[in-house]
Amino acid sequence: MFRDDTELPLNRETGEVNEQDDEKLLDAIRRKKGNAWSMLIERYQGRLTNFAISKLRKREDAEDITQDTFISFIKGLENYRGEVNLETYLFTIMRNKIIDKYRSNSVKSVSLIQDVFNSTQIDNRQNDATQITVASPSESWVVSQNEQYEIHQNILAEALLKLCQGFKSQYKFRNLKILEMLLYCGTSISTTAELIKVEESTIRAFKHRCLKYLQNYVESSNTSKEFPFSNFENLLTSTWESQRLTCPKRSTIGAFLLEQIDPEWFDYIDFHITTLGCHFCRANLKDLKQLKTSEENVFRERIMASTVGFFKKR
Repeated sequence: MFRDDTELPLNRETGEVNEQDDEKLLDAIRRKKGNAWSMLIERYQGRLTNFAISKLRKREDAEDITQDTFISFIKGLENYRGEVNLETYLFTIMRNKIIDKYRSNSVKSVSLIQDVFNSTQIDNRQNDATQITVASPSESWVVSQNEQYEIHQNILAEALLKLCQGFKSQYKFRNLKILEMLLYCGTSISTTAELIKVEESTIRAFKHRCLKYLQNYVESSNTSKEFPFSNFENLLTSTWESQRLTCPKRSTIGAFLLEQIDPEWFDYIDFHITTLGCHFCRANLKDLKQLKTSEENVFRERIMASTVGFFKKR
């Protein structure tokens, strides 16, 4: 059966293995070769639009945000050096644009676990050094409000990734679910215990062990003296969200959709997408389900028309 560390790129219409390598596609775009830019838009348009719809509800608003995301990307293409994968990079651009829209229009969207327990975070991010800022064309793609924060986030990402990978490799998916709820969504111990159906004391002890491990990891680094431990859990949540530490690969979501995946993995991904409500992964799943439509083609042409000018200037 399919495992998460196995590559299985899927064609969005047929489910067949047929996806070009992003790095090669970006190289073709930089060399202004063929229809590479149109192909990149086609590849990511659906999942980005679905993500925006999940946050903004109105399709016209979601399409505007998607178009602006591609414009920002092509304007600052020379600054992308592969610090994160292309999908995460595009989602980060879009996420910041949605945050700006929340601030300006007071948009509210609460439905899934991730929404319910993170619903106040949008309003609190304006002065939060943990926000990832997508740069203008003349700057680096990540501009930290505090250089120390970027160092701290990298250390936390390393620590969290090791912890999550350990649970995955041992197939301890219940632990991973609990960790996601506590540190990614910020749910309380009592709520987590109720949803996972275990005793509160078990959740409390588990959280203590995980936080102790993460704190020890940070303390063993060279930056522990400057680390803001008083804001430790908030930094963990912000790091988890920006790095998408437990989001399965798109190929894994495709295998989940086709039910070509181990039962343990299937149950965990179902929790991550359906119960936890990860909007990134829900957008990917919806995009994989959808076929091309004339409406999507028209929207793709609109994106092309709005970005081609920036592309030609390069």
